[in-house]
Amino acid sequence: METLFTRLLNYYHLSEDEYAQLVRPVTTTTFTGDHYFDNMNDCVALLKRAMSHNKKIFIYGDYDCDGVISISILVKMFALLNYPIAYHVPNRYSDGYGLNAKRAEEIVNSGYEFIITVDNGVTAFEGISYAKEHGLEVLIIDHHQPDAILPNADAILHPQISNFGSTPTSAGFTTFMFAKAMLGRFEPYLSVLAAISLISDMMPLIDYNRDFLRLVIANYQDHLYPSIDLLKENEPFNEVTIGMKIAPKLNAVGRLIDNDLDLRKTIEFLTSDDPELILNYNSWINSVNTERKDVTKNASENSKEVDVSEAAIVAIVPEKEGVIGLIANSFLKKYHKPTIIFALDQTGEYYKGSCRAPKGFNVVDAFKKLDDLMETSGGHSMAGGCTIKKQNFDAFKDRFIALATQTIIEEEVEEIIPLYLNEITFENFDLINTFSPFGENWPSPKFMLSRIRVASLMYSRDGKHVLTAIGNNAKISGFYFSKEKLSQYQYVNLIGTLRLSHYYNRTSLEFLVSEIINSEKSENV
Repeated sequence: METLFTRLLNYYHLSEDEYAQLVRPVTTTTFTGDHYFDNMNDCVALLKRAMSHNKKIFIYGDYDCDGVISISILVKMFALLNYPIAYHVPNRYSDGYGLNAKRAEEIVNSGYEFIITVDNGVTAFEGISYAKEHGLEVLIIDHHQPDAILPNADAILHPQISNFGSTPTSAGFTTFMFAKAMLGRFEPYLSVLAAISLISDMMPLIDYNRDFLRLVIANYQDHLYPSIDLLKENEPFNEVTIGMKIAPKLNAVGRLIDNDLDLRKTIEFLTSDDPELILNYNSWINSVNTERKDVTKNASENSKEVDVSEAAIVAIVPEKEGVIGLIANSFLKKYHKPTIIFALDQTGEYYKGSCRAPKGFNVVDAFKKLDDLMETSGGHSMAGGCTIKKQNFDAFKDRFIALATQTIIEEEVEEIIPLYLNEITFENFDLINTFSPFGENWPSPKFMLSRIRVASLMYSRDGKHVLTAIGNNAKISGFYFSKEKLSQYQYVNLIGTLRLSHYYNRTSLEFLVSEIINSEKSENV
């Protein structure tokens, strides 16, 4: 019988040498040398020269989690350099995505001489052209898919353009690397912010993204960063907590808030040292996140009228445009089809769309083929956004579905690792976690307990949930897998994951059942 270690290596398609590389010690020095951008020195020199001439600097970011993280990293960096700056968090509803000409004009008229765009810029041609025409210097720090022609900025720091590496990474990570070069040191809190952006923007957890996240998680210390401690709600700082607790809260503000002053609260929350402000803004962020949950729940209940019969899902919903990405993502998960959800913008003349796609369908390539129908567009291979005129919706829908029809979508084949009851041990749990952090392109392993005798299972008092002890320190939990439902089977195969369960002062291992498959009927049924 193969060992669990061998089964894990096979699951992740690793040799033992590759595993050794995967778990090797990572230090702050890992992110020098080969892990550097070709033009980093030029970008640093450009900004330092502007600072030496006391130029007024303005940061223009984005409204999502990666965007506010990137702004916050720069705000903290300039504070450490004792240099005054101003910044703007764009309003999703009135500004839209990226530096536009109107905002560029306001920046020029306010006397600023140097603009840094973060998490936007490589497609902000009008805004950057306006700034350059009026004598401003512009540094773009971005990670979005660039066009063949680039804006006429003074410098562009971009993982792809700057030849950092082939693995996509976040704007927050890119901004952190810039701040590290500017400061001449690895600043721990800024690294924590950058790590959050890798999860929030769903960057593949391989290569340098993985190494960086491992490093930050391993070195995180509670009580050092009050804002992050509040966001994570006493949970450990890891990829699960970032994805389930931290990132959704930071994203919620940009999705729902339509007030420029309120949008700044997230930056102040992440960069302030004032305990009272941090507590107050944490409560406010939590209230916005609660509203986001309510809106998303209502949208899900109202989405039953959407046509899902075609090769792609293209629909208009009545909700605010800030939540259409969440709605699109829910359809993608359920139907595994390219999905674009539109909402009417504030002018009433345009539809704003948010697109999500499975592997095999490239959103950016699709947008290029539909460029004649769009006012604006941008994004990554599996996610993007666009704006179209109302009268172009039907044509857009037909052509988008046609593109999906012509595309071979990769089927999601979920691999499952066989697991035996005697392997549910703390030692093996620790072994599994050596393969973490888990996330995009590096999934958390799912296991199967085969031919479990139904008569051996125990249940909750009401019989609605499987709750079966395995020895003294482990259990099988299957919520809503009732005794009545399972009684028709003699044996069942349980699919699930391993996790730690904390009850009072006792910690145990829990096999959490997510699915029951290929069950054998009882002869008495």
